[in-house]
Amino acid sequence: MHSNSDAERPAAPEPERAMPCWQRLRIGILPLPLYLLAAATVIAMVLRGKVSSDLCIMAVVLAVCSYALAEIGHRIPGLRSIGGPVILNTFLPSAMVFYGVLPEVLNKAITRFYHQSNFLYLFVTAVVAGSIFAMDRRALLANMLKIFAPLTLASLAAALVGLLVGLALGLSPAYLIFFVLTPIMAGGVGEGAVPLAIGYAAINHASQAEMLGKLLPIVAMANVCAIVAAGLLNAMGLRRPDWSGQGQLLHADERVGTMPVAAPARPLLSDPVRPATTGLALLTLYATSSAVEHIVRLPAPLIMLLLAVVLKMARLIPESMEQSAQWIYRFFAAACTYPLMFCIGVVLTPWKPLVAAFSPAICITIAATVLALAGTGFLLARRLRMYPVEAAIIMACHASSGGAGDVAILSAGQRLGLMASAQVATKIGGFVTVTLALLAYACWH
Repeated sequence: MHSNSDAERPAAPEPERAMPCWQRLRIGILPLPLYLLAAATVIAMVLRGKVSSDLCIMAVVLAVCSYALAEIGHRIPGLRSIGGPVILNTFLPSAMVFYGVLPEVLNKAITRFYHQSNFLYLFVTAVVAGSIFAMDRRALLANMLKIFAPLTLASLAAALVGLLVGLALGLSPAYLIFFVLTPIMAGGVGEGAVPLAIGYAAINHASQAEMLGKLLPIVAMANVCAIVAAGLLNAMGLRRPDWSGQGQLLHADERVGTMPVAAPARPLLSDPVRPATTGLALLTLYATSSAVEHIVRLPAPLIMLLLAVVLKMARLIPESMEQSAQWIYRFFAAACTYPLMFCIGVVLTPWKPLVAAFSPAICITIAATVLALAGTGFLLARRLRMYPVEAAIIMACHASSGGAGDVAILSAGQRLGLMASAQVATKIGGFVTVTLALLAYACWH
């Protein structure tokens, strides 16, 4: 199976290349014999009816389940071009839970593990803060600032396209604006749909649960469309290399962008204390952001992103820590992406609301809006000295379902190195969208 990006997988050492074929076969990052042993162990635990939710056991369980689905997604023609491994790992587990196919003991263990470990934020911390620490200092600020112009124009273009398409399909203007277009670009569930539902309910004197029930299917469907768009954009970049920066957002002469995804892997660090220190520093950033979250009324991931940028720009990150941050980023990208997707599929992807969004008019409107977001980013990229594929994928993240959605979209596009930029599009873009929508909804009422 491929890792998150073929470029991130180092070439096999000479002794491994000399092994027999069956010994070189891998499922995910596990050699086939080890994977078969792990799978047999998981099956035995399920048959016994006891699956522990502790980290050691769940690491094996999630690896067995997610690597197999990713392998299937990589091998199905057509599906692999639109992010097959991510789609299977996100939505198939959700359907399995809904229809009772996933063993209940496994479902409960994965759910307990997710809520106890906060696996998603560990991953986002390693990828977002780790990639920021590993960036070029001058590249970082310019890269962040460059996003706002295309993000604003893409949002306006997407709103206009979605409105026109929705009106043509018979949807009312108010419903389109407040219950379709706004949740698409609201920044996800926790920081988008939930505040919208609370605000709409307070203004309209309605039930928050009722409002949230209307918004969640739209957010879920938009995230599906963004995942497919990212997969298609990645395939487009492989066919037209001049459209792709291989993980870099801006052209080389601008020297602004994220850490190159295709950069050769660095050798294993000789001092194990360095990655340990860097890892603790990244976790400290998250802990600080969580402590400040309720004071400044901003999402913890956005606070963490801003803190990481400030530390980097203030030259408070030693060079040794920058190298260790890249090592940590590459580890999480290679080993933890698909297990996280499977976990999200089981716990955070409700199948029923997703199916509820499949009315033809709503589906076409959502797809047109997401494609307008990505397409505008693609068309504006050349003028702004950006690579079209990377710019379009970041714009698609404006339609994600939050941090988990960003991981899914960037994984489908094989651009996890763009996580920091994607968080800006999702969090800041969503914050502005929600604020303007609530003001407009209050005035309309």
